[in-house]
Amino acid sequence: MPQFVVRRGYDAFVYYETVVEADTPKEARRITGDIMYEGEWVATGDISEYDDYEIDEFNGVRLLEEGETIEEIVSIAVTVQERDAVLAALRLLQIAVRTDGFPPMIREILTNDGAHAGLDSNVIDAVCERINV
Repeated sequence: MPQFVVRRGYDAFVYYETVVEADTPKEARRITGDIMYEGEWVATGDISEYDDYEIDEFNGVRLLEEGETIEEIVSIAVTVQERDAVLAALRLLQIAVRTDGFPPMIREILTNDGAHAGLDSNVIDAVCERINV
């Protein structure tokens, strides 16, 4: 059975997603709209401002792509100095990923002890761009 990603806006247009198995997008919407739905909704990190509101072109439902995972966005508060240290560490990690030159302990942290593949150089670059505002 195909899996669908269902997207909803709550809390003044803060968006959340969940993954549900269904035969059609309409059924996925019905399942997640049921008050008895017990699936996990994760924050996407997307917020729509009232003056920048756009209706989702897929009506809030799309197929889950092969290999795709839905993960909650985590926000942390850091000082400017700490942000700069995080950016420097990410750039060092990016070099290590490109050259496959880092200690096993760092690989374990990057992959959460093998729970996932970690980030590639392009994703690390995108993270740096998001942080460096």
